[in-house]
Amino acid sequence: MSTTSGDGEKDWARLRSLTADSGFTESGEEKNERVKGLMSRWRSAALRARKLMSDPWMDYNINVLPVIRAKRHRYSAIRKTWTVDIVEVKLLGEPFARGAMRECFRMKKLSSMSRNQDWTHANNYVAKRYIQEVDREVLFSDVRLQMDAKLWAEEFNRHSPPKKIDIVQMCVMEMLDIPGQPLYHLEHFIEGDYVKYNSNSGFVSELARKTPQAFSHFTFERSGHQMIVVDIQGVGDLYTDPQIHTVAGTDYGDGNLGTKGMALFFHSHACNDICHSLCLTEFDLSDKEKQALADGTAVTRGEAATRFVRPASVCEPLVAQSEEEQGDAMACLRRRTMSVMSNSSGGTGGDSSSCGEKEKKKHDDDCVCEECLAECVTGVVLQDEEDEEEEGEYGEEEEEEERGPVARKVAFHTLSVERKERERNDSLGSSYGGSSSRLTRDTEREEYWQGVRKQSMPAGVLSAIQMELLADEACRAHVSHQASVLGQIHLDLSRYHELGRFLPEEDNSEKRVALGETEGSGSKSEEGLVNYDRESALYHLDVARRCGVLEAIVTVAQMAYGIPHELLKDIGEDEGWQELDEDGNAKKNDKEAFAFELMETAAEMGERTAMLFVAEAYETGRKMGRDGKTSYPSAIQWYQRAMGFDEEEDGGTKEGATKPRYEILAKMAEMYQEGGYGLDQAFERAYELYTEAAEVAMEAMKGKLANKYYEMAEMCAV
Repeated sequence: MSTTSGDGEKDWARLRSLTADSGFTESGEEKNERVKGLMSRWRSAALRARKLMSDPWMDYNINVLPVIRAKRHRYSAIRKTWTVDIVEVKLLGEPFARGAMRECFRMKKLSSMSRNQDWTHANNYVAKRYIQEVDREVLFSDVRLQMDAKLWAEEFNRHSPPKKIDIVQMCVMEMLDIPGQPLYHLEHFIEGDYVKYNSNSGFVSELARKTPQAFSHFTFERSGHQMIVVDIQGVGDLYTDPQIHTVAGTDYGDGNLGTKGMALFFHSHACNDICHSLCLTEFDLSDKEKQALADGTAVTRGEAATRFVRPASVCEPLVAQSEEEQGDAMACLRRRTMSVMSNSSGGTGGDSSSCGEKEKKKHDDDCVCEECLAECVTGVVLQDEEDEEEEGEYGEEEEEEERGPVARKVAFHTLSVERKERERNDSLGSSYGGSSSRLTRDTEREEYWQGVRKQSMPAGVLSAIQMELLADEACRAHVSHQASVLGQIHLDLSRYHELGRFLPEEDNSEKRVALGETEGSGSKSEEGLVNYDRESALYHLDVARRCGVLEAIVTVAQMAYGIPHELLKDIGEDEGWQELDEDGNAKKNDKEAFAFELMETAAEMGERTAMLFVAEAYETGRKMGRDGKTSYPSAIQWYQRAMGFDEEEDGGTKEGATKPRYEILAKMAEMYQEGGYGLDQAFERAYELYTEAAEVAMEAMKGKLANKYYEMAEMCAV
């Protein structure tokens, strides 16, 4: 950069005087080059800062529009409370952008704490309004979603990723002076190139940036598989309008696809350097899927638009254990932290885990290289003092002196600096009562996240627990009826494969018909199935089985038996389903015994059809494998459980049974009548069961069958 101008010569002289001490050992030429480089960098930064200070909306003359009173609703993600106050705004009536569901308007707002009432210096905001009329609660749900996601962004930054992120503050504005008092979403105006990095249905941008994908992966593990933040979009690393998938899939609006949305994300996600630096585990994919991601041939760019629907160990059961907890995954996390918050004395947070020695950073807050300066300037968002309080305190204001615009730095903020600031504030808090409320909130936030970090679970099955241990714990032991989240995600992936969801359109003309997206007049194949990746579908089904998902266990058992099944209908016993040993080789065991073991596991989990299947197997001695033996006591036990005779079971199960109640009673009576196979003859018990079977058959209008059971009862009474 030239330094011949008067100002340039003065700046050059100042820099030379500042660097003219004896501490430098450079030659004169080297020193001149270094000073020249510093001048170039600082001038570039100054030009960018000056550009940021200019108002891009100056030509619209918003400052001359009439003032509108508005009621502002702000949400605290930690306290789950709303704060309401009155503000003054000026709104330009013509929208400047329009999406599929909302349109955007230019708005200016003065800070309620500012003494300057000059609207030419008011801050720029974007007011978003739904095009179609929606329920009032939808707007408040959107704010809650974004503020909860912002909370996860703060936790992500605490783990010192290469680049810090933030999510734009959002609130609801109720326009009091406009007829009908319409509701708007209010966000800071962000100047720059808007990019959508991923969607809620598996789309990944061609830019393939690492930070947005790592952030989504991070939220899944740190929430204990309860939720994942997706639909990442915005300017640089300042995001807006995210979407949250939860296990229940019932909250956070229609964009919450539940575990199906989680499955779509992980099918298109390849762990990057940031994932590894945060100690995140890779999600288990088949060899074909991994190769497709490595080659860039995976179908990950199908739908950029957000989709809407209505429909411990790695295998930790779902968090929602009661009806009260099923609706809000964030509420489940807060409940878990109550004991931690009551016992913790203060915030001593920081990184919750470490995966070894980290490389020493080449750049820090003091670095003035061209790259760092560019990141610093582009990462600045100018906000008024009031909104700085909003982001720091989540909706609670403090009466302080006006300090003018505050520059927020999104990137290059280290945890050590944050700790020093906290320590400094702690020391000041004992002397100045005005900062005590801030310290209380900081401590509360730190206590909250200390509890949440304890719920972190890895996203991979194979990397966390050896496969044989998973099989022992999830398939052979008494498994809870609650399905594992990971297992459900793998089961959803298996379904998606069967539907051809991940196949290119040109490779499968019947995919859209099978997915129900079109009515299509063309006929399917003879089997009525879509040509899909069978290997990957079976892989995910097997992982779901090992995670203890009931549907997967039953499906694999039915495949091994050759029984018709709903999932992967074209796969049966001809696939040669076999268990693997420790070395990954197929075991030379009895496939029928393996299938019976799975069916018995399903029966223990409460599957009524499996109970009856196991009872018949024990009664007849068939379908149990080479070593299977007839056992009347075991058969009666399973028949009783299927009918609700066992007092340990909850209520009757007549509706879930595939056999009529009177038929099961007759089978049990017959075994007591015959005796043997470990059961003593008991004619009195057989008489009672035959009589009850006859009464039930009579109620079912089976007169002939009832007479037959009465005759059998009389034979037992002789």
